Formats: sequence, structure tokens, C-alpha cells
Amino acid sequence: MAEKISIIGIQTSLTRDRKLNMDNAIKIMENAFELYKRVDMVVLPENFYFFPSRNEADEVGSIPEEFIQAFSERAKSYNTYIIAGTIVNRRGEKLYNTSLLFDRKGNIAGSYDKVHLFDALNAAAGEKESSIITGGDKVFSYEADFGKIGIMVCYDIRFPEMARTMALQGVQFLFVPAAFYVPRSDHWQILLQTAALQNSMYVTGANLYGMMGSRGGFCGRSLIVDPWGIALATASDKAGFIQVYVDADYADEIGQTIGSFNNRVPSIYDISN
Repeated sequence: MAEKISIIGIQTSLTRDRKLNMDNAIKIMENAFELYKRVDMVVLPENFYFFPSRNEADEVGSIPEEFIQAFSERAKSYNTYIIAGTIVNRRGEKLYNTSLLFDRKGNIAGSYDKVHLFDALNAAAGEKESSIITGGDKVFSYEADFGKIGIMVCYDIRFPEMARTMALQGVQFLFVPAAFYVPRSDHWQILLQTAALQNSMYVTGANLYGMMGSRGGFCGRSLIVDPWGIALATASDKAGFIQVYVDADYADEIGQTIGSFNNRVPSIYDISN
């Protein structure tokens, strides 16, 4: 029997203190490592370290070395991949919301810039994400040693074309760092389950939880979903972590059973506009 893949999702609460945010995230992650000696992937929430408002944009620089070092060291020490949530960073005159992937040796194996910017639903006190952030221009997939993975960030999950694009590229495991607002926890969970079911992939959503000043609150409910759309683990309404063991080949098995890919009729689809 093939060895199970061990996935951990981290759920944190946000403060205005960046050091405290990092310390809290690392503490939760290391508690998980104590309980589960073999881990293949850890994913953290979007902006868990610092969530800049428009008037704080000038404070943002490149990704801090201590941020990179914290996850590089732990990926290597615990022989795991880590998706370090996201961090807003400056490149030239532009800011991006970037997710870093660390491999088991502690190297940065790749990065993804959030493509779909949250300019909807008036959730962040009317502040548009695009007033601060520049969107990325490509999807991200990577051949890990346990299967092909993809990364989306938060609002990306509302765009089914993106998950389907990844599925057609062979992605079996989709990871979604998020800062998904209340009261739409039902949207958050349904969207994750739908992406998993429609695309025959495992989907892990790692979300922030709790209130954050004028921005309102984040709904938590971090979730790991199997390719049938079944929730395997859901976080409680507090900071913490969730963990599952999954079969690496189950996504392909379900994809072949459902037939969604074999039975597609691309010639009639108009999704270019």
C-alpha cells in the first residue's frame, strides 16, 4: 500500500504586531509537528504576518529575511514542504501579495502572486485590494515528490476557470491561503468543496480567524476536502491546526471514475472573454 500523504492547515488570528503574528503561527506549526512526526505539506493563511491597509503601503518593502529564514529552517528541520501563507512585498514601485513555497531542503521552490484582487462585497471597509496590490499574471503549479500541487489565494477560489486550468495541468493538490471575511463562511466552505469535486483534486484552505479592527472579521473554518468534495477536516472557531492523511493516487482514481475530463467538449466552451 502506498504511503499516506500528511497535510496540515494552520489557522491563525491576526494582530497589529508582526512579531507576535509570526510567533503565534510558528507556535501552532511546531505544536502540529510535535503530534505528527511525518508531514508532507503545511499551509498557512493569507497575510497572517502583516495585513497592510492603504495608509501603510509605504511601510512595505521586500520580503524580510527573517520571514524567509523562519520557514526555510523549519521546512528543512521537519523535512516538509511549507506554503508560507502570503506576504505583501515590494518589487520596484509595485506591491504584490505573494505566496512562497519551501521545499523539504528549505529552499524556495517557487512563488505565486495573487491574481484576482478583492474589489468586491465591501468587506474591507470599502477598501479595494487593487488600490494597494498589483495582481499576478500566471497560475502556479509545481511537481512535489508526492504529487502535483497548485496554489491559489483567497478570492481566486471564486473563479472556477483557474482551478480547472490547474486540473488540466495535472494538479492533484490545491492549496488556498486565505483571509476570507465573515459572514461568508458558507461561501468559503462551499467554494472549496466545489473546486475539489469539479476538478477531482484535494483542496486545502487555510484561513484567518477573528476580528481585525475596521476590517471586520475573518471566518476561519479552515478546511481540507477530498476529491469527492467531502470535508475531511474542519477547524474550530479559534486559532489552531487541522491535519489529514490522504492517498496520493485517489485524485486520479476519482477523476477517471467521474469522467469529467474525458467527457469534456472544449469546442463549445467560450471562456476566452
